[in-house]
Amino acid sequence: MTQPTSATLIRHYALIFIIGWSLLILGLWYWDVSQNKASTRTLATSQARAHFKKDTAFRLWATLHGRIYIPVGEHYQPNPLLADIPERDIATPSGLQLSLINPAQIIRQLDEKFSDLSGISGQISSLAPLWPGNLPDAWEKKALESFQRGVKEVFEFTEINGEPHLRLMKPLMINKGCLLCHAKQGYKLGDVGGGVGIALPMQELLAAEQEELQEERVLFALIWLLGICGIAIGHFQLQKQERVRRTASEAVISSEKRKSSIMEAALDCIVTIDSKGRILEFNPAAEKTFGYQREQVVGQQMAELIVPPGLREHHRSGMKHHMETGEYNLLGNRVETTAMRSDGSEFPAEITVSRIDLGDEILFTAYIRDITAAQYLTEQLSYQASHDSLTSLINRHTFEQHLKELIKSSSAQQHHCLLYIDLDRFKVINDSSGHAAGDELLRQLSLILLESVRASDLLARLGGDEFGLLLEHCSPEKGEKIASTILDQVRNYRFHWQDKIFTIGASIGLVPMNDLGVSHSELLSAADAACYKAKEEGRNQVYVFQPDDEELAQRRGEMGWISHIQTAFEEGRFQLYKQNIQPISGREAGDRLHYEILLRMLDREGEIITPGQFIPAVERYQFMPTIDRWVIKNTFSYLASLDDLEEKVALCSINLSGCSITDLTCASFIEEQLVEYGIPPGIICFEVTETTAISNLSKAIRFMERLHTAGCRFALDDFGSGMSSFGYLKNLPVDFLKIDGEFVRDMVSDDISRAMVRSINEIGQVMGKKTIAEYVENREIMAQLRVLGVDYAQGYAVHKPEPLTAPMV
Repeated sequence: MTQPTSATLIRHYALIFIIGWSLLILGLWYWDVSQNKASTRTLATSQARAHFKKDTAFRLWATLHGRIYIPVGEHYQPNPLLADIPERDIATPSGLQLSLINPAQIIRQLDEKFSDLSGISGQISSLAPLWPGNLPDAWEKKALESFQRGVKEVFEFTEINGEPHLRLMKPLMINKGCLLCHAKQGYKLGDVGGGVGIALPMQELLAAEQEELQEERVLFALIWLLGICGIAIGHFQLQKQERVRRTASEAVISSEKRKSSIMEAALDCIVTIDSKGRILEFNPAAEKTFGYQREQVVGQQMAELIVPPGLREHHRSGMKHHMETGEYNLLGNRVETTAMRSDGSEFPAEITVSRIDLGDEILFTAYIRDITAAQYLTEQLSYQASHDSLTSLINRHTFEQHLKELIKSSSAQQHHCLLYIDLDRFKVINDSSGHAAGDELLRQLSLILLESVRASDLLARLGGDEFGLLLEHCSPEKGEKIASTILDQVRNYRFHWQDKIFTIGASIGLVPMNDLGVSHSELLSAADAACYKAKEEGRNQVYVFQPDDEELAQRRGEMGWISHIQTAFEEGRFQLYKQNIQPISGREAGDRLHYEILLRMLDREGEIITPGQFIPAVERYQFMPTIDRWVIKNTFSYLASLDDLEEKVALCSINLSGCSITDLTCASFIEEQLVEYGIPPGIICFEVTETTAISNLSKAIRFMERLHTAGCRFALDDFGSGMSSFGYLKNLPVDFLKIDGEFVRDMVSDDISRAMVRSINEIGQVMGKKTIAEYVENREIMAQLRVLGVDYAQGYAVHKPEPLTAPMV
């Protein structure tokens, strides 16, 4: 069993003292409370007895005189109960009428008239009273009965009319004066004729008791607190002394242990030698590392045992040089070298040497560490940093570094090829069989690709299902042959996963590296664009990049746009504008505005870049959902900043991309933003292009119906540009049709355009949709739209776009 430490014992004793002291104070407090209560009761009883004695003395004085007469008048009338007593009524010589009054009635009148002076009332009661008012209550009756048994006093603490009182009662003895009135009842001298009760109010006494208890409670609390503080101070002082004692003890023990065990406990090998190279100390770590026992090496030459043969002469000359000049490169420095085990095997080691001067004797202690594992770990980390963990191919960063170096080291006469390989139908396997299947496919394909290339070629996994291949000293023709071989190998490969067999393909973009004046990023961009072109032209083929290919140039331009767009997004250079949509006949009710939110991007000089320049790249590279959510959030923020929103805005239209209209998580985002900014759904209208809506009709309908149910409205933008507009229109829950601006712009001069506008408007009106004409640039177009009955117009003839005033969030 583990023995408790001194500190633990001190804590235990302190806790015991605290508990004991608290119990003592608590016991004293309870004793004091009981004493106070007993004192209060004793005082109350004393006061009640004193009052009883006062009443008794008065009564005895009255009965001593036998008869007491008082004037008959307002305050006293002859007592009919004393009518049988001779001379109950007398008259003075002057004619004053006097009547006999008995002591009991005197006491009763005193209580009735003057008990408020003392607050103490008295009451005579009897089991056979002459006056009915002296009939006892239940408690008095019990007391009177006890007096018959010889009891001399009865009292209780009770409540009268809700107030605390002390009731005290003593027997009323028959004396000579009492027989004047009570002899007819059969009483004799010395009998118990009844009892006298005293009702003493306790409020003042109890209040004084509580006040005293409160003072004593504070006093006891202070005494307890002082005791606790004393115990705490004593505890801390003892703990401090114990810590000092323990620290001193531990220091002594630690010093001894360090002296005796530093050699045994060290993880590094510690070897001490004298100036002649003989081993004096050899710790356990050295025994384990070198394979010698200490007894075997002490006194032996270190150079012969742990220094490899090829380094022994260097070691001896270094020792000799130091002893002659005092210079030694190893002193105080960490040096990587090679050491030798007892079996003759060599290993990498790190060594530091210190010199110890002991009078005439000079010793050297070498601290040696086996760094085999550390070197292996460094190599592993280097490998992991440069290779893909899944396929063991080099990664994109390392591939780019090789590409940079090749560009720098190559001359114009040398030819190389860069291949960008993207697997076809890889997503099908990933989605249908899971990522484990996809990972295994990538591992197997990496081996196939390695078998298809030359030993000097550099193959890398660039990310996902994309690979890069650098063919050094390879003509474009040879590069195409290698690419074709790769296509054949991938095409003929059958991937088996569980009970399924999959076939895949690849698209390859090839860039001849003839122009070495371009950067590595431009080469990769060109190869990526060529690969994308191979996919667009049917997949499973090689597309060779040509500098004069306009479509590839456009693709590369879009790829460049993405970087600019992301930078602009991060730097807050996107801006929202609004353009009014005006009823062609009249204004909105209450002159409320109906407008569309437009997106603009600013370059770093503050010039506006229109959506037509950057939206294609945004859509192609799947950045549009991020832009959509930014527009929604900032539009709602702007609307929430307006006072009397519903009185100022009839409808606010926001454009949504195809990616958003088929994504129900975007619908959830919109619902959350409506709640967060407190926007009434009825003033929000989302614009969706016709081609976007019909390209994924079922998802678009679910999206639109969900937000339509929430109260939002929808407009079908660029209506008429599709091939089957009217056929799809009846399936889409839209409220507005925006007539394609290409028809509106030319409707004044072109009959076909005007007929298209008329047809779209008529169909929309029949189906209960409002129609909006875009690109209304002049009054002539506005006049013809009014004749055709189009509901709304939008364009420069109505309103030029203006920026929103609210800051973007």
